[in-house]
Amino acid sequence: MRALLFVLLLALPLAAQQPCPTGQPLPKVPEIAAQNGFLRGTITVASAQVMIPFRVPTTAPTPASTYNCYPQWVRILRGSTTPGYPATPASGIGTPLPGPTLRARVGDLVQLTLLNQIDPNVFPYSIDQGEKSFGCDQTSVYPANAGDQFPNCFHGSSTVNIHFHGSHTNPNATGDNVFLELRPSPRTQDQANAPTVTGETFKAAFDDFFKQCESILKPADPLIEWPTKWSDLPSAYTRKQEELLKAYDASGKYAKKLWPVDARQIAQGAWAQYYIGAYPYCWRIPQYTQSVWPPVATAPPAATNVNIQNPAPHAHGPDPANTAGAGTAEAPGKEPTRLLQMGQSPGTHWYHAHKHGSTAINVSNGMTGAFIMEGQYDDDLNAFYGAGWTRTQPLMVINQLGVAPNLERGGGGTNAQGQSLGQDKGPGFAVNGQIQPVVTMAPGEVQMWRIVNTSSRAGAYLSLPAGFQWRQLSQDGVQFNNANYTSPAFQNQPLLLMPGNRADMLVMAPSKTGSTPLLVQNVVDPTNDLPTAAQVTMLTINVTGTAKPMKFIPQAPQFPPFLADIKAGEVTGSKVIRFSTSKGPTGASDHFIDNKQFSGEVGEVVLLNTVEEWKVVNETYGPPIAHPFHIHINPFQVVEVFDPNETIPDPNNPGKTLPMYITTGTPSSAAGQCFIDPKDSSTWKPCVKQPAENAIWWDVFAIPSGKQFKDTAGNVIASVPGYFKMRSRFVDYAGYYVLHCHILAHEDRGMMTIVEVAPLRSPYSHH
Repeated sequence: MRALLFVLLLALPLAAQQPCPTGQPLPKVPEIAAQNGFLRGTITVASAQVMIPFRVPTTAPTPASTYNCYPQWVRILRGSTTPGYPATPASGIGTPLPGPTLRARVGDLVQLTLLNQIDPNVFPYSIDQGEKSFGCDQTSVYPANAGDQFPNCFHGSSTVNIHFHGSHTNPNATGDNVFLELRPSPRTQDQANAPTVTGETFKAAFDDFFKQCESILKPADPLIEWPTKWSDLPSAYTRKQEELLKAYDASGKYAKKLWPVDARQIAQGAWAQYYIGAYPYCWRIPQYTQSVWPPVATAPPAATNVNIQNPAPHAHGPDPANTAGAGTAEAPGKEPTRLLQMGQSPGTHWYHAHKHGSTAINVSNGMTGAFIMEGQYDDDLNAFYGAGWTRTQPLMVINQLGVAPNLERGGGGTNAQGQSLGQDKGPGFAVNGQIQPVVTMAPGEVQMWRIVNTSSRAGAYLSLPAGFQWRQLSQDGVQFNNANYTSPAFQNQPLLLMPGNRADMLVMAPSKTGSTPLLVQNVVDPTNDLPTAAQVTMLTINVTGTAKPMKFIPQAPQFPPFLADIKAGEVTGSKVIRFSTSKGPTGASDHFIDNKQFSGEVGEVVLLNTVEEWKVVNETYGPPIAHPFHIHINPFQVVEVFDPNETIPDPNNPGKTLPMYITTGTPSSAAGQCFIDPKDSSTWKPCVKQPAENAIWWDVFAIPSGKQFKDTAGNVIASVPGYFKMRSRFVDYAGYYVLHCHILAHEDRGMMTIVEVAPLRSPYSHH
């Protein structure tokens, strides 16, 4: 019966297709908002049928492209008690929406319950359909056409966790921990097929845990990290988890046994990796309260911090560096109080499913949501525009909705009919789940647009409509200082948001009424794609009604002192990290960091509370891919960019371009060309000195592609990589997290490595 039901479900999409609705008002995404300093709520991951858009024709997008919607089984995020989600119609087929918007304020305590109620049996091809094998998804073409091997392949799409993208917080335990794996709840063996783990199953245990978490994670000391061990979790929860995991292993349905892994980790004092059905998140959003930077100690240190990283029996002497200690004789497992070096930047952040092997498919299904962290930034905007103004402004969660990566369906560069996809960089962009919605503005009105590109594949290049003006307020959830806010470089310019990027924009409507499309191009390598990719409508702006003349705020909101520029003198270490894509033996692309695919080993080690400058290199030479580099926990500043593919206007041929960098011939000084020596890699760098002050803060930055330079006979004389240099303060939180490419199919297939931020002190006594 179950197999027959599954066949019927697969057949349903063809019968129920319909043109996707366009021109609908921009949907408002339901919210879970903090109250009285606590962000509390339940996020449920479930399987559901929703109408997913597919471009018609399936070739590269053009202004004439249209969309048909088909009901598809996807994995979704929903707030279990969050009002605002539309009721599922009688057909059982809903409309796509992102997960609930999380809204809190710096300093608040996050207390979220994650429930996994996915039914793995509704998804074909994956090991999660019954999870009867331990390995990659299996289709008629995958993984054979890619040569992928576990764990760097598409797999495990019913297993979830949450990455709080842009959060500066504890990367361990119940914080921004992307190593945990929450398996689906068991289901009843009857016609209801209902999950047995519900919101009530662990409610009492989680309520007790959240109370204890509140008592330990004090607002005055945001560096406290708790819980640190399995026994810190409620015993009612750990006993039931052990029971569920052992039953999972004993069922005989699954090749990989989970409880032995957890038991070994628990015995070693590490955090257990596997859970079933439900998981609690509890972490504090750190608030920087000092008016100066670096922070200044205002009282003698007190042994109050809990240090999860290798507590030792004791250590001797003071901690003059004011860094993480290994414990004291008086307080084992404690450390001298450290000063918070960076607070959480208030702004537009986001969250998404981050299980290695299934990030691409889960994000494409719509398992993303905005996380708005408020602070002085909002206060200053509201003081100018009116009380509560920022909470009324449009939120735009961009996504490329889909149900299968190219490699799994065998598409690659062609569709199922063998037609070339041309400059196709993935599905069209939906906004808040809708194709080409409408944003309404009054003539002369200024709105604040919070834009989040949660797409798994492509960047969105937005072109400003004629008659509109805009000013950029922030990048990647980190606000601009006044020098950047008032700079012409960030006024009325096209905006490129690569996957994972965010921007807050002040948008001013013209005085004339009418509807105007906001045009967008989807790109994976801006230098290569933008000249040829078609502009298509992402949304329409309808200017209507009574005029509402407004002004741009003249000064940027107050700039936090902890966002001061990282000076060269602060840098204490450096690294070179190399991203590369090359053709594998099957012809599909393989993706590497430092010539390795993800294995679970630590790729980069940094000492806590140090500053490093990294050169992040892209040794991909064809096809060109500007891999979006993303690192968790700490934002960074870009201080140098070298794009060997960069072009400049040809002064002698209007509308034509010249390469900026050449290895043969004579550079055109009129055009600003530069010569780089193919035999001397020390010349492979930007020829224009870049500003050393007022650098933008990022957490995703596209690494320019490399370029192969050829002589007049067509022979390659130099393979010159692109790169950027970044500086970051690896401060406040020790532990393990990851860096990876934010083209998520690349991350799933190996382009990720682990960063270990280690305490400065050894955990070992000297006697």
